[in-house]
Amino acid sequence: DSFQIDIATPEKLIMKQSAESAQIPGKDGYMGILPGHAALLSELSEGTLSVTSGGQTKSFTISGGYVEVRNNHVRVLADTAE
Repeated sequence: DSFQIDIATPEKLIMKQSAESAQIPGKDGYMGILPGHAALLSELSEGTLSVTSGGQTKSFTISGGYVEVRNNHVRVLADTAE
């Protein structure tokens, strides 16, 4: 099973692909996202966002913004991501 994840900043789209899991730094701590996750809208905090797809994990340092999880689609709108 997988879900679609989009990671974007105001300047550019960082990632758009399917993933098996993600760890996202929310305002109240890290959130683990798996396929079928309940709908969610949260602020982001500064931290490391990691995405696992096909056995490979990619990590990004992000700060600020929002994450939305809905219908097996995760949208991360970060102030900065590198």
